[in-house]
Amino acid sequence: MSLKYKNKKDELEFSNSWIITYSDMITIVLCFFIIFFIFTAEETSLLYTIKETLTSEVEDLSSQVDELSKENEVLKNEKDSLAALLFGLEDIEIDIVQSQEEFIAYLREKNLLDQVNIIQNDTGLLIRFKDGILFPSGRADLSEEGKVVLNHIGDKLQKIDNKIIVAGYTDNLPISTSLYPSNWELSVARAINVAKVLIEDQSIAEERISVSGFGENHPIATNNTAVGRASNRRIEITILH
Repeated sequence: MSLKYKNKKDELEFSNSWIITYSDMITIVLCFFIIFFIFTAEETSLLYTIKETLTSEVEDLSSQVDELSKENEVLKNEKDSLAALLFGLEDIEIDIVQSQEEFIAYLREKNLLDQVNIIQNDTGLLIRFKDGILFPSGRADLSEEGKVVLNHIGDKLQKIDNKIIVAGYTDNLPISTSLYPSNWELSVARAINVAKVLIEDQSIAEERISVSGFGENHPIATNNTAVGRASNRRIEITILH
């Protein structure tokens, strides 16, 4: 082989050697993009899954908010309707002044409207009696007028089946008698006697009624004045929603 031919062959082999390197590089780049695509697809799938999960949770929360709003509206309507159902009072402060409903008219006739408060709250309908309308001072046996008032209330309670709480309260002046060694015993005895009238005279189911006595605790006015103490001596009948 001539030297000239040999040199041309070496030049040809050398000039083609870059193709191998180039093809290796293309293969590596292709592998990189394949791997990148795989990871990107997995991340996209993961993000899509997260998105679907969050969307579902948001929809569930929205549904719960709607249900709670509806329940709140139902409770509001029930709260409003108890005063209307029992005493015909749509707006208590306004209607009680002119209402001809039997119980309200009786209180007005006997000048007892300032002795009884009808209050709507989140728990239900609260009927608050100053103790003077139901009991003689320092005693737990009901007065005749107190029994008449409670019979009016009992007539109303027969129309519904809501649970009822009877709670007794006193002022902070100490009491110590053989029957009532403390205000706590007096408040409990008064609440029990109110419940007995509702159960025995008005046939309100006993399981509907619960009784509490708080003594001088939970005052609603100051105990430093006679007027305040008179407000704190009270019986509260709460008709639950």
